[in-house]
Amino acid sequence: MKEKQEICPLCGTEAKAQPRRGSYGQWVRFECNNPECGPVEISTGARRMLREPTRKAELRALARSSREHGKLPRLGYDGPRGEIYVEFD
Repeated sequence: MKEKQEICPLCGTEAKAQPRRGSYGQWVRFECNNPECGPVEISTGARRMLREPTRKAELRALARSSREHGKLPRLGYDGPRGEIYVEFD
């Protein structure tokens, strides 16, 4: 899959974006250079639902903390519940 530059959905800075292999573009990994954010993998559903600034701030802190512990947070969207969920790679 080809890597491209996009805007990080969590902090708004420029980030390398690469779709997960085999996900048909439904999951994208963002390699954010912002030290207050971090690498994160986000589903297209979760990206559409990320609107609240307080929720974005919580997820940015989670991404930063995960980077420090060598983990990659994966943010998905549970449609029936209407919630963004977090898994770790």
